[in-house]
Amino acid sequence: MSERNVKKPHIRNINVIDLVLIDHRFLKECIETLLLGTVEKGHKLSMAREFLETLEKHSQAEKKIVYARLLSDEEFHFNILEAQVEHGIIDEKIKFLIPKVSSALGLTDELEAEFKVLAELVKHHLREEESELLPRMTELMDEETLRTMGEEFMKARQMSSRDVITFPDLQDELVTWKDDVQKVSSQFLSKMDKYVENLKH
Repeated sequence: MSERNVKKPHIRNINVIDLVLIDHRFLKECIETLLLGTVEKGHKLSMAREFLETLEKHSQAEKKIVYARLLSDEEFHFNILEAQVEHGIIDEKIKFLIPKVSSALGLTDELEAEFKVLAELVKHHLREEESELLPRMTELMDEETLRTMGEEFMKARQMSSRDVITFPDLQDELVTWKDDVQKVSSQFLSKMDKYVENLKH
């Protein structure tokens, strides 16, 4: 059996929440770098470019696959409205900053301040999604729907199976996420425990 055939079931079982969290993990690494005053400016500028590129792709895919689908659902309506407002602000900052960093030879104080503001906005947005929207999706949506949305998200986000495989083990990501989330129900935690346990086998 080829390596490709071995990996396919793993990729098929990844759902939209897993993929959103993969992006979140990288965005959090970028945010940490952008908010640190001790990071060398050349490295921070390089990270800022990757941050914008990932954030733009993630935002477009999330709005198309997750938000558009859940907006009309009574259970998710307010969460999605709030998330859309936040995305609108973030997307405007992305449009403003992309041409600035593409031509920048260095990171000016003004540009660094812009990225600090954007990083704080995104940090808040990710925290909201991970403490409210994603747990509700896990509780209220069936696994097949989440997997189908995962396939659609991968296409919209232009992620390949290789992109997913090269990221750290999703099991560790889900355990960390569960530990970080504060506003979740006992039912959700129980489901997450079962989900993480299944990933171990």
